[in-house]
Amino acid sequence: MRLQIIATTILPVVLTGLVAKAQESAIPPALRTEVAFPNLKFNRPVAMAFPIDGSDRLFVVEQHEAKIWSFANQPETGEKTLFLQLPDPISKDNEEGLLGMAFHPKYKENGQFFVYYSADDSKNNGPNRRSVVSRFTVSKNDPLKADPGSEKRIWIGPNDPFGNHNGGCIDFGPDGFLYISLGDSGAADDPLTTGQNPKDFFGSILRIDVDETEGDKAYGIPEDNPARREKKYAHWAPEVYCIGLRNVWKFTFDRATGDLWAGDVGQNKWEMVHLIKNGGNYGWSVKEASHDFKLRQKVDPAAPISPPIVEYPHAPNLDSCGRLDDGKSITGGYVYRGKKLPELTGLYVYGDFETGRVWGLRHQEGRLVANGEIIDLKAKGQPKLNIAAFGEDAAGEVYVLAFDGRVHRFVPRTP
Repeated sequence: MRLQIIATTILPVVLTGLVAKAQESAIPPALRTEVAFPNLKFNRPVAMAFPIDGSDRLFVVEQHEAKIWSFANQPETGEKTLFLQLPDPISKDNEEGLLGMAFHPKYKENGQFFVYYSADDSKNNGPNRRSVVSRFTVSKNDPLKADPGSEKRIWIGPNDPFGNHNGGCIDFGPDGFLYISLGDSGAADDPLTTGQNPKDFFGSILRIDVDETEGDKAYGIPEDNPARREKKYAHWAPEVYCIGLRNVWKFTFDRATGDLWAGDVGQNKWEMVHLIKNGGNYGWSVKEASHDFKLRQKVDPAAPISPPIVEYPHAPNLDSCGRLDDGKSITGGYVYRGKKLPELTGLYVYGDFETGRVWGLRHQEGRLVANGEIIDLKAKGQPKLNIAAFGEDAAGEVYVLAFDGRVHRFVPRTP
């Protein structure tokens, strides 16, 4: 069965502003998942990455083991190689740990890669909770091993009073700069009112230049970051690229267009997808998705709120929205640019950790034209996955990392 990605065959959509209010589809989704590498298993896999070096190897991050494994991108492989074990202890609350990995665009030449983790510096009389982005290099003697002694902390976050909402996604954009997602510091209701505060790092996506240094910083600040680009943003921290995000759990760049997509975890009622722009404001905690939340908090005057491209509720029919495809915790995905499923080309694929639902949306010429589930969870043999992350390989094929320890892939569902 071929999946026709048009609004009438996924889910009819009615637009309110830019937010889709989707109705139940009469046509079943046409994909299913299967284990992509049956002979491999991981402990709490939360990120996948690959270097641009022609090796066609994939790297999987284990959250609480603080390990990164690599393996050949071959379905039958049964061999995984330990690439890195973080040398120092980390914090391991439910949402803490080793959370992100990104290879330098020139990894083939310089051997550099970067990781985001929850540091525990208490043994050195430091804070026992803050986020760190470190640079490592590959071993000079073994291309399948990192050098654990090469660590250099590039970016160090502020002391964090809570163990949740750590963001933790890092990736290089097409501009060559490193982007970093950081949640609103944690707990409920944005107690530190960080969401609309662009002077701190919380509730933001940051952008830094890891190939330069500036003052006492181990990185440089891109000249077109908001604080340097325009006077109205002068009060923003130089690193801050956008604000108003509660806890971006995975962002990715569309390899064809450069667009930056993010899945932002809501609080009690709504989950959301944002198309991120330089200097953007996505509303938290004045808004949860497109809905009022803490109206007494002031919106940053430099940046009006941009509503999400798509939102979905925590309970069916919440606020009479008519949606039956509810969820509890969004996991941001990828715009599909692979070859094996041409029906998905240009579709942003995202999912939900709690319910295992997987959706696809198409956004063209500044508007949403389609959004709906692409997996039928009621189909025979279809597992309900706790979707911790999506991954992508060098060919643009998309994978699902789940807390069953497996890496899954999408295949057509047979009638």
